[in-house]
Amino acid sequence: MRRPIVAVTADTLLAEMKPINQKMADYAPRPLIDALGRNGFLPVILPYNDYAEAEELVGTFDALVLPGGPNPTPRFYHEDPIWSIRPTYEKRDKFEIDLIQACIKAGKPILGICRGLQILNVALGGTLWQDMQSQNSGAFIQHMQRAPGNIATHYIEVEKDTRLMDILGEGLYVNSRHREGIKKLAQGLRPAARTRDGVIEAVESEEGDLIAAVQWHPENMDPETMDPLFRAFMDRVLKHMGIEE
Repeated sequence: MRRPIVAVTADTLLAEMKPINQKMADYAPRPLIDALGRNGFLPVILPYNDYAEAEELVGTFDALVLPGGPNPTPRFYHEDPIWSIRPTYEKRDKFEIDLIQACIKAGKPILGICRGLQILNVALGGTLWQDMQSQNSGAFIQHMQRAPGNIATHYIEVEKDTRLMDILGEGLYVNSRHREGIKKLAQGLRPAARTRDGVIEAVESEEGDLIAAVQWHPENMDPETMDPLFRAFMDRVLKHMGIEE
């Protein structure tokens, strides 16, 4: 059986890398690449491309992973940036939005992680809290944790009758490194998990199974706990490739 190729969209290091005299270096998180490889994928890092259309690129891979990174640019959901928003990079935003739409059209499964959940929501017409601490008075949990990033710090409650419940059960503790959050959920998505203060922590496509996304970083947590999430992604990909395990 051919191993599925999964494209992981790259972030771009805007600062100069002095040891190798490199500017605008593209990169993806090593723990995420390892988690995908450990669960059967052939991961490739896909940087934004000014010289190819998303439809051309989609033909080179079987599935898409949208990893963590900086805030999505607010203008993509028709807002102006507030004072407390962190740096954004609209080239990556536009690239990922185009890829999301092309993948949905082509029937290629998508997994979003942290920022990936947010850009999925934006691409499908939803909006975000740019900074929950200053904008969302109901968000009382520490969503930008001060504990080390691999430590699970707050609880999530998984919604009944979701694919996520079949994977992870009714609830568990997860890590949390985000200031943004879903404000208006995009049409076509449904909540799959929430924190005890009501913030959406996971989403799924309402119809079919093309889209799944989580707000935490499963690649940084214990593989025994989080590998089922990546294995379920593999199951979705094989199904859409027409391959039976």
